[in-house]
Amino acid sequence: MKKALITTALLALALMFSVTGEATNLPGSSAARVDPALISYLASQGLNAKLPAVITYSSRPGSAEFNRLQSIGIAKGFALRQLPMVIADLSLVQVNAVKTQPGVVSVWANRAMKPFTNTSRRFIGVPQMMGDTAVTMRNTQNPGMPVSGKGIGIGYIDTGIDGTQEDLKYGTKTRQNVIQPMAHGDISDAGLVGVVYIPVSDMIAGTGFVPPIYVENVQTSDIESGHGTHGAGVAAGTGANSGGFYGGVAPGAHLVGIDSGDDKGLPLVAILGSYDYLLDHQTQYNIRVINNSWGGSYAESEVSPDNPINVATRAAHDRNIVVVFAAGNAGDTPTSINPYSTMPWTISVAAGEKQGFGSPASFSSRGINNGTGTDVAGMPANPLAQPNLRPDITAPGVGIISVRAHGVSALMNASGILNGDPVNIPAGYQPYYLSSQGTSFACPHVSGVVALMLEANSSLTPDQVVTILRQTANPMPYEERVVGAGYVDAHNAVRQVMGLSAVPHPANLFPPPDLEIADIDGDQLGTAAQDIISADFAYNAAAQQVVYTLTLKNLSARTANNQWYIGSNFGTTTLFVSAATTETGGMSYQFGKITLLPNGTRNQEDVTDASGNAVPVDSGQVVGNQIIIKLSINKLNRALDVTGNTSVVGSTSTATEANAQILVGTTVTGGLLLRSDNATGRDFYIGN
Repeated sequence: MKKALITTALLALALMFSVTGEATNLPGSSAARVDPALISYLASQGLNAKLPAVITYSSRPGSAEFNRLQSIGIAKGFALRQLPMVIADLSLVQVNAVKTQPGVVSVWANRAMKPFTNTSRRFIGVPQMMGDTAVTMRNTQNPGMPVSGKGIGIGYIDTGIDGTQEDLKYGTKTRQNVIQPMAHGDISDAGLVGVVYIPVSDMIAGTGFVPPIYVENVQTSDIESGHGTHGAGVAAGTGANSGGFYGGVAPGAHLVGIDSGDDKGLPLVAILGSYDYLLDHQTQYNIRVINNSWGGSYAESEVSPDNPINVATRAAHDRNIVVVFAAGNAGDTPTSINPYSTMPWTISVAAGEKQGFGSPASFSSRGINNGTGTDVAGMPANPLAQPNLRPDITAPGVGIISVRAHGVSALMNASGILNGDPVNIPAGYQPYYLSSQGTSFACPHVSGVVALMLEANSSLTPDQVVTILRQTANPMPYEERVVGAGYVDAHNAVRQVMGLSAVPHPANLFPPPDLEIADIDGDQLGTAAQDIISADFAYNAAAQQVVYTLTLKNLSARTANNQWYIGSNFGTTTLFVSAATTETGGMSYQFGKITLLPNGTRNQEDVTDASGNAVPVDSGQVVGNQIIIKLSINKLNRALDVTGNTSVVGSTSTATEANAQILVGTTVTGGLLLRSDNATGRDFYIGN
């Protein structure tokens, strides 16, 4: 199905709508802000070139404003119902004329915004909160029931939602699903949407300014991407296809999905149309949260209060809606922070690991500074309040397993951000779930937490929500420009909303001096023997050995074909030791390496001696709940350099990792290794 085909059937609908004029005596605007990208693009295309653009007014335009537009040849366009904006095709001459008209605040190009693309719930305290009887007893919104976000609507502005998946079922979980004809088009090298399949003017029969066109009540609005479906599942999925195992943060909340683009980008006009729709239907669906897993790069113009996105998000804030944004996926590069996420009336979410110390993801956008503005905007928001050019908070954004849109595979996914992940997702669940990473999927974790908070106290304002999120965040040993106030803690956020005292955070994110890896308990798939608690890498100078110690919750629960792995990187080579329970109940130990082949494939192999025999570990044993494996420095040296001339002593090994695995099948017949728990940690220095 091509969404563009819908537009031809809807041309006649535009004649059915009219816009009632409001205040027409608007103040003069001799200094309206004009998007420099709009000017440069149109200037390069010739005098007759036109581009869809957004005209923002100081208040909703009426007949006088429409007459002025028509007087300069802008015969028709879309006038938004709730936002003071008109979307129309403009030439360069018309842009220069419009910017001087009374009431015009800004004129903006139809830019394309980028989509920023299980155990995470426990890492932020969601199941702990739902099992907290003190919280349940104070749930006056739904007496006797755990707080789950019930009754709270989350507006999801993204590539749409697949409501045919049981986790996001249309009609119950996804209450409304909308397609916008304006949501797709050709994107120029400048990141501008040059054509929305057909020009805006061709989508409107006759002349005049009419509301945008929406196709409502569709089962699936996410046809080409899967990005929106995946994120919506993180926020509020029921987990129906996995018995709740892969459920969302707020499984009781409901969703309003709006198709606003695809993996190539989300056009500005579609984003504004989405905000207008959500504001127009706010009461009908009790929309209290809007999730935005998309954005752009920082520029002064993008944090202007007159930027149409910032006008739209401020309008939502002032209607008591909490606006949550992804911080971006550009890492620690200049101007990497998503500008729209930094406004005082929005919440900016960075991405971290969902295990161990919750370390910041390498791709998560860092702030320009540690914050020189304000995190609260007032009510209504002060448009001149200065943004904080850094994230507000961190949430899980690595290895996030969530709902898979029907018909979307890693091969079909244009940006390749979704993958089947056969190592971490059981085969029976793979038709329903995918794995991905990005602040796109950290963002809906926080949207879900906000829904939990609002069920606990529906009178909270957006300013109160961000304040509580930051006050209850789990501290992290990083600058605010990297992680904001810390890691989101759903349990303590809800407890503070209810006036309850704080409980310990779900995890200690400050690494103890004697451990490289620490992991929360209860996050495994399988028995407690597969639940990693910690891993220690130690150098014994006297014995010239590295001692690997893996601590598990209950090793006595181990079964045949359980396996455990501890490894780290030496340059581009990963060296590891492993242990396995044999089919007769004994234990075996192995030393190996993983190298990167020229085609990019990770190749696991034994470390062999000069005769081609596998090099064994020095020793391996089980002591209580610990697996202890010792390996000589000489064996590590030879694994990296067969001459033995390279020494690892005095070097730093990076990317420490431990995982527990289950072999589905037998070592005789062969089978699939399924990762049941995984933890990562800090670097390991081999020396005194």
